[in-house]
Amino acid sequence: MEHDPNIFRDSSQVIQEVEDQLERILQKKFRDVDSDLVERINREKEAARKRKEEIERDFEKEKTALTEYRTMVQDFEEQRAGLLNEARDRFQKVLKFQAEIEGLAKATVDEIKRVNEIQGRLEALRTQTSERAAFLKNDLRERFGIVAEVMEDEPKPLGLDLDEELEKLRKIKELLAIESAAASLGRLGGQPVAQEDLAVMDAAADKAGIEIPEIRDLIAGPAADRPETAAEPEPAPRAAAAPAPELLEAIAEEEVVACLESYRRTEPANGSGEIHYFQRDRIAIADPEKLLDAVERTIEEGQRLSSKLGLTESPKDQFFIKQELINWQEGLRALFLRVVKMCEKSSWALPRYTEEIINTQVLRHLLERLSMENWSNLDEFAAFSADIAVMRKVFQARIEPRLPYLLSLKQEIEED
Repeated sequence: MEHDPNIFRDSSQVIQEVEDQLERILQKKFRDVDSDLVERINREKEAARKRKEEIERDFEKEKTALTEYRTMVQDFEEQRAGLLNEARDRFQKVLKFQAEIEGLAKATVDEIKRVNEIQGRLEALRTQTSERAAFLKNDLRERFGIVAEVMEDEPKPLGLDLDEELEKLRKIKELLAIESAAASLGRLGGQPVAQEDLAVMDAAADKAGIEIPEIRDLIAGPAADRPETAAEPEPAPRAAAAPAPELLEAIAEEEVVACLESYRRTEPANGSGEIHYFQRDRIAIADPEKLLDAVERTIEEGQRLSSKLGLTESPKDQFFIKQELINWQEGLRALFLRVVKMCEKSSWALPRYTEEIINTQVLRHLLERLSMENWSNLDEFAAFSADIAVMRKVFQARIEPRLPYLLSLKQEIEED
């Protein structure tokens, strides 16, 4: 068989062409991979750039908020420092004024003591003069038969009128009383006026001025139709009046309220608000005022829903409003039930001062009404509201004025 010498040459060319094609395909794939990689990198770079911009915006917002907060804090500190400086300056003035008032009050007391001593000396002088004038009159009548006549044109002694000074003393004492009361409540510094000084002021103010006799009385001597002792002097007006009773009562009431607040406790009432009571050791007394406040809030909400119910025509809306009314009624019932149970178990008590108005029997009766009646019936709700209003009015009348009620409550809590 004869061989063609060109067949190898052709085969070699074909193989070379195939290799060239494969090389081109490989290079194309490489370029495609590189292109995809470049696109992916560009997308990721763009996403990263956007994310960085978003982070920068958020950071700027936080930075702005922080700057505003720093400015606010600086303004607050400046205002606080200014107010503290002003309060400190005024407090120093208060202490200075108090020291001046105390000094003036003591000086006034000393002067009044000296005036009283002078009045005592004048009284002694009047007595001696009266005795001497009587002796001279009797001596003239016995020895010469001369009856001494009353001299008409004798000059009158200088009258002593301390009303103006005592009025000043009254004002000083009132200022001291107000300042001392405020200091006892922690509102002002310094020491209050000593009690002995105030007692001296009271004695000086209450003491009536001694009557200074006229010259004609000294010469005439004691008359036959009047006793030997000097006539009772007219009572001098009370100049150094005590602090106003309203002020003292307000101060005492504030102190008692502060003491009672230290005994105040609260606990939830089955999701229907809080129960307020006072407790000291084993003694616990429910607060009827807070109880009536809770009832009043419930009544007000019920009245609002009742008015809304009267303006609603949709049966569906009326149903939901009635259901809400019943829920408020149930909350109040749970509140009364909790108080009644604690009182019946002797764990709590109600104040004796108002027990004729609010006691366990009254609360039990209200609890029964809340269990039997239905507030979705507006007539029943109106009747209940009217009874509560009457009870509230009677209770307020009973605890006015408040100080006796608060003192009674405090004494009952602190009983051993």
